[in-house]
Amino acid sequence: MRTNTRIILSIIGLELLLMVFFTANGAFVSITSPESPLLQFIGVIPLALGILIYLLVGNKWKYYFFTSHSSAKKALLYSLPLILVLILIAYGNHGLNTSSLPDLFIMLLIQILVIGLVEEMFFRGFMLRLLLSKGFRVAVFTTSFLFAITHSLQLIGGQSLIDTLFQIIYAFMVGLVLSLLVVHWQSIVIPILFHGLNNFLQFMGNAMGNANEPAAIDYLIIFIMLVYSIYLWRGMAAKTKNISDAWNVSM
Repeated sequence: MRTNTRIILSIIGLELLLMVFFTANGAFVSITSPESPLLQFIGVIPLALGILIYLLVGNKWKYYFFTSHSSAKKALLYSLPLILVLILIAYGNHGLNTSSLPDLFIMLLIQILVIGLVEEMFFRGFMLRLLLSKGFRVAVFTTSFLFAITHSLQLIGGQSLIDTLFQIIYAFMVGLVLSLLVVHWQSIVIPILFHGLNNFLQFMGNAMGNANEPAAIDYLIIFIMLVYSIYLWRGMAAKTKNISDAWNVSM
């Protein structure tokens, strides 16, 4: 019982900490409207630095899934559906806005090394690790649900309700896939890279038309994620009945 309480309180604390940083950053952006990509996410940088220091000082890389238990070839195969999704996003946004190459480069670094690192470490690192003792099903669904709910904060920044609801659904499907990849022995580096590149393509795309309405290609992406999550889920269930024990032994 005491262990369950500790896990619940830890999850709540992590979620609140993340929301505080992103809400504060969103408020800063709303008030100042900075044009620089660096300033648009400056409020999250201290959190990313704190995570890196924690991983370095405590040598926690392996504990939080930075090492892979499969070959590079297998990791690439697992990543193919994610690569397809990134290609579809780039196509749907009509490529990249290359009017400012320095901004393009800075945004790429920020999305991978700051936003991707922070969000993936919180959900697929800290939270997933805490919840694996309850079984991979609980861990995957809980982290994916919290990941989706966190994206409702976009409403505070003025995003439309329709777009926010769609983003919540998309975030849940992405969360399922990325969490399942980690419990499939894949390095958390894959989710970090995908998360960062996904955001980068969204922010720096040449999207035209009504940006507040999901396009047909968005529904195709969700369908791909749904099919892939089912495939990963069935594969995971077939591998072991006690994934938490397997992780504890291997880590």
